[in-house]
Amino acid sequence: MKFIERIHKARFDWEVRAILKTDPLTPGKEDFIALSMVQHRDVLPYLLALKSFARYLPPARVVLVADPTLDADDRNLLRRHVPHIEFREATEYHREGIPKGGCWERLSAISEYARDAYVVQLDADTVAIQDLDAVRTAIRDGVCFTLSTEDNQSIQSCEEASRWAKPRVGGREHIQLLAESNLDRFDPEGRFRYARGCAGFAGFSRSSIISAQMLEISSGMANLIGPKWSAWGTEQFTSNLIVCSSSGARLLPHPTYCNPGWMTSATVFLHFIGYVRYRSALYANVARRVSGEISKLGKQSRRVA
Repeated sequence: MKFIERIHKARFDWEVRAILKTDPLTPGKEDFIALSMVQHRDVLPYLLALKSFARYLPPARVVLVADPTLDADDRNLLRRHVPHIEFREATEYHREGIPKGGCWERLSAISEYARDAYVVQLDADTVAIQDLDAVRTAIRDGVCFTLSTEDNQSIQSCEEASRWAKPRVGGREHIQLLAESNLDRFDPEGRFRYARGCAGFAGFSRSSIISAQMLEISSGMANLIGPKWSAWGTEQFTSNLIVCSSSGARLLPHPTYCNPGWMTSATVFLHFIGYVRYRSALYANVARRVSGEISKLGKQSRRVA
């Protein structure tokens, strides 16, 4: 990490503490589950992500898949701020034929909860800064969604996605690109669809994801690309494939929902993905401002009550 990035990180670590001064979350009336996988270092950012999201779309249930680094103090803190939180252990979601780590446990958990409910997967490094109308509409319409990564993206056939990826594959390609380049071989019958989305924020409608489908994708791609399939990035590829293959799937409008490098005045949701997280003071500034807004809302609510 560069020196300036260390400064921005230190400032964010200080500013995000303001989320601890906000009121505990209460169960919402929106009929969906907010699910996240969280590790020790991301507890406060997760509270910022969850509370900023819940002020616009308060979930009826909150499920946290606990990374092994999450300790007793972390859990106690989370219970104070989200009393109805449901903890599950990442080790519960190790599945035969599916990679371990790389957030695969999170996707396995989603496949369990999505049997009976709509599930929103929310990364700890996200912040909702304005109303999330497109997400609300997708949930109420009962269709899946995922983050776009560029303007004017569309959901494509596997053949089209593979045709785009093949010329971009080189000797040191990222696993996601390698997997995309093999989509035509994986799906010669055209059963699946794909878009280069981001698994950091995605919605799964009821019965849109099942364990057997995850196993089919994992086994099929492992047969095509070998041991590389266990690398980081395969869970995101699989999430994209499952979401986009579901009936009525939607890509959230970009840059209304985006990473900070694409931010405009119309942006309502930010994903502070790792490589841009501390390039500037934006994450720290957003943490301070949003925590203050949430605190103010809590005070107003108590006065009304």
